[in-house]
Formats: sequence, C-alpha cells, structure tokens
Amino acid sequence: MSGLSKRIEPFRALMYNRQLTGEPERVVAPPYDLIGEARQNQLYERSPYNVVRLELGREPDRYGAAEKTLADWMAAGVVERSARPAIFQYTQTFDVEGRLLHRTGFIARVRLEEFDRGRVVPHERTFPAAKEDRLRLLTALQLNTSSIFGLYSGKHPELDRLRERVSSREPLINLVDDLGIRNELRPIEAADEIAIIQRELESPRILIADGHHRYETALNYRRARRHENPSGAPAPEPYDYIMMTLVACDDPGLVILPTHRVAKSLPPNAIASFVPHAREAFDVDEIAHRDEFRTRLNDSGSGAIGVALKGIPNYLIMRLRSQGAMETAMPDAPAEVRRLDVSVLHALVFDRIFGFGAGEIRKGGNIEYTIEIGGALGAVANGRADGAFLMNPPSIHDVERVSDAGATMPEKSTYFHPKLLTGLVMNPLFDGE
Repeated sequence: MSGLSKRIEPFRALMYNRQLTGEPERVVAPPYDLIGEARQNQLYERSPYNVVRLELGREPDRYGAAEKTLADWMAAGVVERSARPAIFQYTQTFDVEGRLLHRTGFIARVRLEEFDRGRVVPHERTFPAAKEDRLRLLTALQLNTSSIFGLYSGKHPELDRLRERVSSREPLINLVDDLGIRNELRPIEAADEIAIIQRELESPRILIADGHHRYETALNYRRARRHENPSGAPAPEPYDYIMMTLVACDDPGLVILPTHRVAKSLPPNAIASFVPHAREAFDVDEIAHRDEFRTRLNDSGSGAIGVALKGIPNYLIMRLRSQGAMETAMPDAPAEVRRLDVSVLHALVFDRIFGFGAGEIRKGGNIEYTIEIGGALGAVANGRADGAFLMNPPSIHDVERVSDAGATMPEKSTYFHPKLLTGLVMNPLFDGE
C-alpha cells in the first residue's frame, strides 16, 4: 500500500546533500524552457551536480545520461531523501519596477486529475514536441525534477495564518538566484499543520499558471503506468501525483509579464502592404522613435498591440476598432478568448495578414517568445528577425475568465514572474513514501 489517499500529500523530497554539493546556489537552475545553449554550458560549469544535468542535459542521449546521473548521485549520497514527509513553504522576494514583492506557495504532491473534471484546469495550449521530450525524461527518471505552478481559488484565512506562522521560522534554504530573486524554503512537517493545508485545498479549483507541458506529460505517464497494471491498484500510487507549488489567486506578489512574439520570417509582400491591410480592422498610430513607442505602448494598456517590421521605418501601435472582426475570425471561440490581445494578434495579424495559422505556430520554429521588449526590437533592427509583436500582459482575472469558460489561451500567452527554481526539492515516483 502506498499510504496515499488525499488530494494534497506531503512527500519525502529528494534533496541535495550540501556537505557534498556546497551551497544551493550552485546546483539550482531556471526552468528548462528558459535554458539556452550558453546558459546550459554555464550551469554545467558551475557545478558537477547542477540539476541541469537531470533536467536538460547536453549529452547525445540525454535521457539515458540523466538516468545514469541520478543513479550515480543517489548511490554516492549527492541527493538524499528527507527524513520525514513534508510540505514546503516557498517564498520568493523580488523587485518589479521599484516595488519589493513577496509571493508564497506550498510545494506538495497534488493528485493528478483530467482537465474535463474541472478541478485542475489549464489556461494555455501546449506544443506536442515539448510534451514528447518531457515524457521521455519522466520515464527515464521517474522523478519530478521541477514543480508545476498552480493557483488555487477562494479565500482561506486559516491558510493565511499558517503561512504567517511558518514565515517566522528559520529557512532550510535561503538563496539569491542569478536574477537577484531571494528564494526561501521552509519545511512543514507537523501533522496538524499539514492537515490544515490538506483540508483547505481539498476542494478549490487549481489553475495551472506554469507547467502545462509537464502536467499533461504526467497524465500520459500515469496512463502508461496504469496500462502496465490493468487490474488497477487498491490505492493511489506515487505516479498518480505530481509536485506542484500552490499559490493563492489573490496573492499580492502574483505578477504576470507580457510575452512578446518575434517572427523570424514573414512574407515580404505582406510586410510591404502591412499598414493598409492593418487599417482595415485597426486604428494604427505610426511612431518614429523607439523610446516614445515603448512609453506609449505601456501607457496604452490592454487592447494595444505594438509592431516593428523589417524595412518599415516607423513603429506601429494598433488597436482593434470593433470586436465584430474577432466574431467573424473566431466564431466558435468564447467571448472571453476573443477579447484577449493575443487572440487578436494571432487571428487578425498572424493568420489574416501573414497567412500562418494556429497549426503552423504550434509546430514551432518561426515564432520565438520573449519578455524583453529591447531584445524583440533589437532582433528586427539587426536583421535577425522580420517582425516583433508586442503586447501588454493579461490580468489574472483575464486568465481565470478564460479557464472558467472551459477554454484556453494561445500558447505562451502569459509569463508568471518570477519562475520557480528547479532543484530546490524533487519528488520521487519510485516508492510509496
């Protein structure tokens, strides 16, 4: 018997042995989808034990290499199971435009549920290639190396009081990462405190903020494991759960940054005729100077889309004149989805003007995603890309409305800041403890 029964469960985390690996700063990493080749090499050089060697290896057979690395580390005591099951309180302290913010969540095992049950819900669509990659890694390691980021709904005063109480304790891990963000981890091991979290989070809806690919991968992995045991297990197994950091939807430190699009290649004729075509549906302002463009886009708020195109001297700020164009372009989509800036961009700009639809975008390769306006504009200025398409971020209420409507946003519609670090704790799936 696994001993697992509740929706929220503590776990005996796999954690680094600091006597062998040194300070936690040396072994943690950002999420895998933020690690390019240069960053990967930097993390490899930082420590022979950096979690990137499990999460995103550079070896030709990186899944096999990750499996061997994990086995070697466990045999040598580089990583060890914590002595007692715990839920971990994870606080990140960071600066946004001069404001010091704190965001706190609980890292726990959360029982996997299919989306159609409506208790765990996505808000973005996913890329097939990324899910295949994560499934191969999960199958090799049988380990959650990184945490899903989930947002729970409702008011929970008892959880708020617990969070304050735990925050006064000495952290087990206290590190400042490469972005200057302080990350603090405090274990919650007392049965009565764990019971508060289990009771309060038994029924709220959980919205996936970040980690859609890994959550869907975990569902696929569970199906495969259940197929191996068609008679069914008498109780939930570790593979029925996934490691998740649970944050309140109304947490004062919840920040969403915009995710801009950079198009490597656009049809030259579509670029040349872009402004008159855009004016058919949008009010278009042309701006000569970059600084003024950035200021005006920021001040314009929701509904404004900024555009920079190769060979077009002015920057553009576009605002849709009427939602009627979106009702025609996306007749089957809920109104909550049609109103999103990213939906307007994809349907009326990418599809209608440039001729590449959702399927081509999902396939990947031509569109890159970034939170850096300067980098996006620079890619066009130096000829590395044909176009940059900039937006202001959606609000958490926008995200919730889309999910409540049973719909999803286009891929990479949100960037919840800061990202959760990988390697603080890991969740083994290879026994029932």
